[in-house]
Order: sequence, then C-alpha cells, then structure tokens
Amino acid sequence: MTTETIFLREDDQNIKMQTFVHDDSTNVIAGKRAAMVVLAGGGYLFQANDREGEPVAINYFAAGYNCFLVNYSINDKAAFPRPVQDVSKAIVHIRRNAEKYNIDPDRVYVIGFSAGGHLAASMGTFWCEDWAKSDDDMEFGENKPTAVLTCYPVITGDPRYYHQHSIMRVLGNDIYKEDTSYEDLAKYSVEKQITERTVPTFIWHTFEDTCVPVENSLLYAMALKEKGIHFELHIYPKGDHGLSIATKETWWGAEHLIDPHVGSWFRDSLHFLEIFK
Repeated sequence: MTTETIFLREDDQNIKMQTFVHDDSTNVIAGKRAAMVVLAGGGYLFQANDREGEPVAINYFAAGYNCFLVNYSINDKAAFPRPVQDVSKAIVHIRRNAEKYNIDPDRVYVIGFSAGGHLAASMGTFWCEDWAKSDDDMEFGENKPTAVLTCYPVITGDPRYYHQHSIMRVLGNDIYKEDTSYEDLAKYSVEKQITERTVPTFIWHTFEDTCVPVENSLLYAMALKEKGIHFELHIYPKGDHGLSIATKETWWGAEHLIDPHVGSWFRDSLHFLEIFK
C-alpha cells in the first residue's frame, strides 16, 4: 500500500487528503480500481477519523478500492460552501491523477458518516452548482461523485428532526439563533434540494438513533424517490448513533457498538456499488 498526504488548500494545512492506494506493480487483476472518498463525522466541529475515517478506508481498501480520507473544513470554517469545495478539490485531484492512482475516473464514490453524511449527500446533489466548484478551471462534472453512501446522515434543517449543531455550523453559526429563517434552514436541507442531477445513493440508519433522528434518512429517501433517483435504504431496528462499521475495530471499548446485524451494511454497500459502476 502506498500512502501520502495531499494538501487541498494552500491557505490551510488542515484541509488535506490521506491516500490508501494499492501497489499494483505485481497485481494480476486486470483493469482500473474504483476510488472511495471517506468523510468522517463529528458535527462539523471535529472529525472522528479514528472511528469513521481510517477504519472505513482500510475496509474498502481490503475490498479492492483505492481510498482517500479527506479532512474537510470544520468548526469556525464549516459554513457552506467551503466544506463542499474541499471535497470537490479532492474529487478533482483524484480524477486528474487517475493514472497515478490506477483508478477508473468514472468510478469515484463518496461515503460519509453523520455530519460527514450530510457532506456526502450535499456532494451528491450540489456538485453541479457554481458555488461548489473547486477552482475556476474545473470542468463541469469533474467533481461529480458516481454515487454516494450516507451512514446515519444529518440531512434536514427541519427543527423537528435536525441535528442542530451540524446545521447551525453549516449556516455559519456556533449556536441556534432565534431569527434563523425557514429559507436558511431549507437551503442546505438536502432533502429539499434534490434534483434530477442528484446521484444514486446508499443510505443506512438505526431506528433508535437519538442523536440524528431516523427521519433524516426517511425524508431523504422519500425525496430521492420523488425525483426518480435510485437509492438503497436500510433501517436497522436497534443501535445507537455512531456505530461506524460496528465491529471491534471501532467499538471504543463499548460492547453496544459491536453489532453484526448493523455491520452487514458494509457488505450490502459493495453490492450497491457494483450496480452503479
């Protein structure tokens, strides 16, 4: 495996991408590999790369993908469009270096968890907006994911179901403001912005999630269906927020974070990606 760190912004060394690339010099497998861009969660305040970043990248690497773990803009720099532009920069870099990474530029996927799921879903829908561009010379569609995978994602700005801190940071606020308008909340509520250009989407959540309510994924799936966008949705009856791959790799010493039933999402995601390749 070859790893390196790519800095995505000249003005901010925290915005970077770690690569997990197969050494194919003696590989007998014909053809190019798919790329997986990984976005850990953390409420746009921090990134849980120890649980939702590196272990996820390593598991997709073991499944044959070349993986790219992105540190995107968070905390006081989390206001959109900056995080979306960070991921656009990552995707554009991967595509422009497809030969170097031995990847198929038509198979670049994005997976995100919790707030990272909001960012992944945003990439799946907002990739075509001018404000999402990585730079002025980016060609239209160069930052478009082939499909996105969202894991217990923050999706909506609806106060009945939202993860308040994530949505407020996306809007550029540290805390809830009483004068936050419906239009502001709807602007980055992904389920309200889906169009026919939104990419195929894999979604999973747990019924018992009390941090990011399951309605986020249900509203998301309903909106995708309304626009005719293919999706796969898994709602597991048990399980807390933040299960990641639900094995001892990501359990933090807590038995309740190990759940083989929930962990089946990973296998199912591989089947989903084979459909949209």
